[in-house]
Amino acid sequence: MKTILLIDDHELMRLFLVNYLNSEYEVIGVATIKEANAWIKYQHADLILADFPKNEDSLEMNQLQDLLQGSLTSLVVLTDQDKSEQRIKAMQWGAKDCLSKPFNPVELKLRIKYQLSL
Repeated sequence: MKTILLIDDHELMRLFLVNYLNSEYEVIGVATIKEANAWIKYQHADLILADFPKNEDSLEMNQLQDLLQGSLTSLVVLTDQDKSEQRIKAMQWGAKDCLSKPFNPVELKLRIKYQLSL
């Protein structure tokens, strides 16, 4: 079973996504990029689904990018509604895909499925 590491500081959104995706994937939910960095050092994720980080998390996001270099782990970022500067920054961090919030959960599942099939 493929593993998804979910990074979202909103507990209700994190719980929703873990429950929604858990039928098809092993989903590990963490609240911060710092927690994700600690987890990814010792575990493998096939895909990381991350909410766009707050400004203070940019350093941790750069560290996550360094940890992912050379790996086959895909990064998918959820951005604020129609903020192209966030999508551009996410792509600079190495994101393979971005999806603006609010998003359709079915579309998210399809995008995840596509990334995991590459």
